Amino acid sequence: MNSLPVDPDVALAQIVHACRKEAPELPDSVIASAALLAGGAKARTRFARELALKPDLLTSGRSDASPTAYRLIKDLRARGYENIQLPRCSSCGLAKNLPHRDGQGGKRCGSCNRPATTPDCTSCHQVRRGGHRMIDGKPYCAPCWRRDPRSREICSICARPGTAVVRSASGPVCKGCYTSPSTACSHCGEIRPTMTRKEDTPLCMRCYQSLRKRPRTCSRCGEYRIAPYLRQEGPVCPHCANQFDLGQCAGCGNDQRPLQGNYCTICVAPRLLRILISDDEGTTHPQLTALEHYLLRNPENADAVISWIRRSPMARVVHDMATGHAPISLRAIAGHRAGGATGYLAALLMESGVVPTENFDRIRLEVWEEEYFAALPNLANRSLLKQYAAWIVNPRFVDAAHLGTTDESLRHRQSKAHLIAVCNLLDTLNDRGLDLGTVPQRTFDDYVATRGRAGKQLTPFIRWAGAQGLTRLRSEYLKSSLGTSGATEDERWAWAKDLLTSEDLRLEVRVGGLLAIIYGTALTRVVSLRRDAVTLEGDTIYLSLGTEPIKLPSALGALLRRLLDSGTTSGRESNIWIFKGRRAGRHLTTATIRGPLARRGISLRAARNVALMSLARDLPPSVLAELLGISVYAAERWSAHSGHDWTDYPRVRLTTGPI
Repeated sequence: MNSLPVDPDVALAQIVHACRKEAPELPDSVIASAALLAGGAKARTRFARELALKPDLLTSGRSDASPTAYRLIKDLRARGYENIQLPRCSSCGLAKNLPHRDGQGGKRCGSCNRPATTPDCTSCHQVRRGGHRMIDGKPYCAPCWRRDPRSREICSICARPGTAVVRSASGPVCKGCYTSPSTACSHCGEIRPTMTRKEDTPLCMRCYQSLRKRPRTCSRCGEYRIAPYLRQEGPVCPHCANQFDLGQCAGCGNDQRPLQGNYCTICVAPRLLRILISDDEGTTHPQLTALEHYLLRNPENADAVISWIRRSPMARVVHDMATGHAPISLRAIAGHRAGGATGYLAALLMESGVVPTENFDRIRLEVWEEEYFAALPNLANRSLLKQYAAWIVNPRFVDAAHLGTTDESLRHRQSKAHLIAVCNLLDTLNDRGLDLGTVPQRTFDDYVATRGRAGKQLTPFIRWAGAQGLTRLRSEYLKSSLGTSGATEDERWAWAKDLLTSEDLRLEVRVGGLLAIIYGTALTRVVSLRRDAVTLEGDTIYLSLGTEPIKLPSALGALLRRLLDSGTTSGRESNIWIFKGRRAGRHLTTATIRGPLARRGISLRAARNVALMSLARDLPPSVLAELLGISVYAAERWSAHSGHDWTDYPRVRLTTGPI
């Protein structure tokens, strides 16, 4: 028997020599590198003695290998040396983590150790997971123990029979009455109820779950992996703790991704998604496989996929489609309560190719119209509203709204409000014994005046009814007003400086706010900007808001470049928007940008008015329209509102020579 080496260098040399003797194809540098990673100086010293006692340790797959040997063998196999054999369970013969000794000099895995150490249940005569309980000196499995009335005692607090989880000075305490004592958590330091206490290190529930499920940097080896063991220096991974019962996905063995139960999110997402798109017999719906491929195209989105399946009410709708209880169509989705969840599912089905691309907001409006009109008691009004909606209101929605730049959700809300206002008018006339053909103009004017802006929204309907020969009423459109700025030039630039320097706001909020503040661009136009509107020429960035590109200031250009880089997607998915939204294939909504800025005290409307008045004083209307993408009429109105007269601009432009 060789003596135990004392010098770490001598131990390392003996490890290299023993490994080369058993596996000559291994280079010395590879063996030395793997040995240094397998353990510290003391562990290598013990491993050198182990190799001397067990020369065939690397190639035999014997189960009595030490954790240091297991780590070295696993490292060598990862480098491509397949002749090296991992330790195998002494019972099942599989290459697994072997944390348990079998009492005969070998080791076995957890699956084999459980039936070997757990006695048969006295009642069902089976060995079940979860160990056993004793009643009158006889073992019972957990289910049989819970069913046995002898396992229940009278709680000393509520005086009801139950399973005692702790015994206090006054007697047994049931699970419902027991409250874990609050102590300072050894990890976060907060006073919370203790979830577990190991080696005098109490852990609260939040830290206990986080350590077991979330990867972090190991305080010993510095590797980023799940570190479920808490030591004096901090969280420690299983490799450094020499314990392998926690911290790895039971499916793929990965220890660097969050766990959902015993499996990582990448292993859980396909299983949950396959259940979602399958019927009760497990048969996958062929039309929904495109949705499965789309959601699993990027493994990094597994967390979001799992969250959507478990939390979204629309996941149940997808399963109803798979089982045949609901048709696979956008109209089936539109029949549910309107909200972000329905719009998100509709975008998913269209983007994945499950259903043809249509205007979902128009379909939602049509479904709402069917229900709303069906409830109207007056058949004549119902027929009239159906004609008006089919000929005038519904055709306003574009067919390609899914990838369009128009905010169709706003148009959907406005169309509903407009139809409700028309219905209220018809009901009021009916209550007074009038109709569109008999109502006097004065009565109509009084009705409009008492309802403010909502009354003025009746103009499209009145003009359509007049064109159909149904009424002689006259109604004028509400003239829009540019309004006052509500802010000063100094406030506008102070807001711009704040957005340029503040890192506490999301990048898309800062860039979108700056474009609205500096160039007076409407927020609906900002969020619908496409990536092809940006031109990169070295360090210079041009942005096309209208027909002519604008050279952005360097600070704003740098932020826009960061936003573009953060939104870059892999080859498995495409993104055409600068401000990419959460809904598949869609851009951000205006509320995503306006809300955080309003809470910061920034009024985009006031800043936009100041910007347009300032630009209108410096640029002729035709140039302003080309740069900002607004109409010439709007540019002329802003020029007049700013007090600058550009009537002589064409003459000056023609007579002035080059500078």
